[in-house]
Amino acid sequence: MNEDHKMWHHRYESYDEFVGWREGNRTLLDEQWRGTLALQARLVNKERSSIEGYCWVCGKESSFEYDLRYSNGRDVNWRERLLCAHCGLSNRLRLTPQVLASMEVGMRGYVSEQVTPLAKLLSERYPGLIKSEFLNPDLPSGQVNWRGIRHENLTCLSMPDASFDFAVSCDVLEHIPDYHAALREISRVLVPGGKALLTAPFVLTSPTNIVRAHVDSGRIVHLMEPEYHGDPVSGNGVLCFYHFGWELLNDLKSAGFREAYVELYWSAFYANIGSPQVFIIATR
Repeated sequence: MNEDHKMWHHRYESYDEFVGWREGNRTLLDEQWRGTLALQARLVNKERSSIEGYCWVCGKESSFEYDLRYSNGRDVNWRERLLCAHCGLSNRLRLTPQVLASMEVGMRGYVSEQVTPLAKLLSERYPGLIKSEFLNPDLPSGQVNWRGIRHENLTCLSMPDASFDFAVSCDVLEHIPDYHAALREISRVLVPGGKALLTAPFVLTSPTNIVRAHVDSGRIVHLMEPEYHGDPVSGNGVLCFYHFGWELLNDLKSAGFREAYVELYWSAFYANIGSPQVFIIATR
């Protein structure tokens, strides 16, 4: 827990460090898991349920609804549910700006989404925030379409070097075949000391990245059953190429970041429950 006993979080700089911590905190993790199973059991013979808590975004007490949407039909997708009754934001969407606010960053920022609730929320908190979506591989980065949506390809951003104090990219990296190029570009557009806040499918028990598909001579080769995630612009599915492991931290350092680490967050008070939420943080 932090000093006000409302949010549990911990920083890990390697797989071995995480494994050592996990072995020494089995009781805590078991308690969290039992509580999660008890909440999930409320859904038996009903479509939805809710818990009470405090919404950091709204700044007040609220109820948080959960159901089996975006799941395997059996286990609650806690990350994308727990919708605040006031702002309607999910667990992940409420927690991301909270984590960013806890970091020492300036006001010049970039986020690799534009038409989402998260982009809107961050714009309200960081005036001048640059936002974008990936629209078409044939478009040049920086072009704006008739809807006012800016196109940026994370592997070749249009912004000059050292443009931003921070960059946020949530659940985008796994869809980029050459994610190494994307990491280098994020590093390039940050000022020295700038921060990158990233989320992506991350397997805490895997020392290495898991390659689900790759591109060979322009052709997609599937190594596992294809997995698709939603696209906020088109509404279609986008292929997931990777589930990342701790290898990603070394990838970030190779891309120009001087430090990289994983932070896990869990809070009954803020209704950030289920499995601990994973954030990858890197400093230029």
